[in-house]
Amino acid sequence: MNNIPNTDFLLSPKYRLFRHVLFWIVYLFYAVFVFHFSLGLDFEIGLKFVYVFIIDFITVYFCLHLLVTRFVVKKLRLKMFYGLFVLALVINFLINFVFLNFLFCISETCDWHDYLHKQTYSFVLSFVFISIAIGLKIFKLNLENTSKIIDLQKQKVSSELNFLKNQMNPHFLFNTLNNIYIQTRIQPAKAADMVLKLSDLLRYQLYECSEDKVLLKSEVDYLNNYIELQKIRIANAEIKIDVSGTYKGLMIYPFMFISFLENSFKHGISSQSVENFIHINIRIVEKFVIFAVKNSKIDTKPQDSQSGGIGLENIKKRLELLYPEKYELTIEDKEKYFNVELKINLE
Repeated sequence: MNNIPNTDFLLSPKYRLFRHVLFWIVYLFYAVFVFHFSLGLDFEIGLKFVYVFIIDFITVYFCLHLLVTRFVVKKLRLKMFYGLFVLALVINFLINFVFLNFLFCISETCDWHDYLHKQTYSFVLSFVFISIAIGLKIFKLNLENTSKIIDLQKQKVSSELNFLKNQMNPHFLFNTLNNIYIQTRIQPAKAADMVLKLSDLLRYQLYECSEDKVLLKSEVDYLNNYIELQKIRIANAEIKIDVSGTYKGLMIYPFMFISFLENSFKHGISSQSVENFIHINIRIVEKFVIFAVKNSKIDTKPQDSQSGGIGLENIKKRLELLYPEKYELTIEDKEKYFNVELKINLE
């Protein structure tokens, strides 16, 4: 999809053939103009021009599909690209010179000194249009990249909005409020503490996450508050969290870990089992944060349900959007436990 206005003609595949035909039509009109006013037009000049056109045609597509694709798109050495571009022009000139002076000479007498002078016109024509073709190709590639960036930004915004909507699912919120209500009658002090933790969760989601990134410490505090509220609700489980390392003002995109944590509570705790456990480990090593959660497995359903959060596939898409080539995600789905480890480079 093209996200840049008024660029359909340049970017849409359906206009590709028309773009190429238009380029060569402009080439032909310009060439006729140059040859007519500079050299005159006769059968010999016209035939030589056909050879020039064929050689330029081959050179243009050699440059577009080999040089630009290999050395510009793949970001290899630009010096090599410029060197090969100059070499292609030199070969283009030499092939023109040899073909038209020695292989396809129409006149009975071919003065190669005279043709060398006249060939300046064909060389200028070739240089101008080969350069224009490469320039247009690179310009088109830049537009495509800009369009992709805009599309990624839109997906990111959409992903963030959906993520925010799903973070505090109603089931968790209602259970927490119900537990707070019960505690107000039994242990008012505990109920007050629960209210504060729930308030911190909501404040983090509604206010602190208004920016693109948040402090890593705030994200970890958010996870701690979530875990503490879950502990109050769950009595028959071994729930441990270990945090090590120094934050050093590190920033992170919000809600990178909460879905894994939600899944662990959803699929790792059963009232029928006495072997329930959830172990959370967060390590900060220099510019890396490593989040790991391991939980008991109470069913055989894959832990990527959409309810109460987002699925694992969507989490992976979000990681690709926000931390391309800067994360490592390892998931172990064993018979008796489920283990997730996510390592992110925050640099």
